[in-house]
Amino acid sequence: MPGCKGMAYTAPRKNALRCKVWQSMRIMRRFTAAELCRTTGAQRNNVRKFIRQLERHGYVAQQGSYVGGRAGVFRGMRLVKDVGPNYPSRCETCGRPLSQPCESKESERVHE
Repeated sequence: MPGCKGMAYTAPRKNALRCKVWQSMRIMRRFTAAELCRTTGAQRNNVRKFIRQLERHGYVAQQGSYVGGRAGVFRGMRLVKDVGPNYPSRCETCGRPLSQPCESKESERVHE
């Protein structure tokens, strides 16, 4: 796990791949992983990992259904929460980094 407990997170670096991917998501609104790779020059695994983290925290959602086994068909995604020009490094609902699973504050209140 990167960093130490209680460590303050800094602003995202400019010209980082995730910054370019986030900018492309904000421009297109509806996209696939392949389209983001083409527009940013990022590796597909890096883009898929970032999309998965954003999806887990509710920033991105699936659009339509995924059809496997067909050449050139990818799962469509759409941007749900646009939080500005800097990509989110922490979840707004749970306050955790994107690399950790989201535990919303509403579900914590139910368990108490």
